[in-house]
Amino acid sequence: MKPSVSKIKLGLAICVIAILSGCGSDVVYDETVGFDAIGWHKDNPAIFNVTITDTAKVMDVGFTFRHTDGYPYSNLWLFLTVEGPGNLNVRDTLELYLARPDGSWLGRKRGDVLEISALYQHDVKMAQPGEYRFTVIQGMRREHLPNISSVEFWLQEGSR
Repeated sequence: MKPSVSKIKLGLAICVIAILSGCGSDVVYDETVGFDAIGWHKDNPAIFNVTITDTAKVMDVGFTFRHTDGYPYSNLWLFLTVEGPGNLNVRDTLELYLARPDGSWLGRKRGDVLEISALYQHDVKMAQPGEYRFTVIQGMRREHLPNISSVEFWLQEGSR
């Protein structure tokens, strides 16, 4: 007797769920800062304070941005500052592409919101335990950057 198509689909779904749940990385830190309907003001940084206790742990550092179809640009310029123990003070300028050259959006669409994640650092170790501050400022030369709804900052265990 041949198994029915619905049983085959159920079996495949269970296999996919089992594989995906076994491959997930452990989240060390995850926080989201939302913005009001006016948008992300250039003087309103997204600040993430992280306590690092295990300096032997290898981590991936990244961001997830959420915006609507009304976002007027295909990219997003960011200024990132990382402050931490031992007078750590790192500044970086990042460009995140949100759309393809043809204008179609990158990332996942969930309802009216588009979501795109970007890996900032892969397999890094923090030099010292303690308090770290990650500050993200939009650098798009506009006072209010419309249609950006939130920025999420995350640390997860790396693959090394």
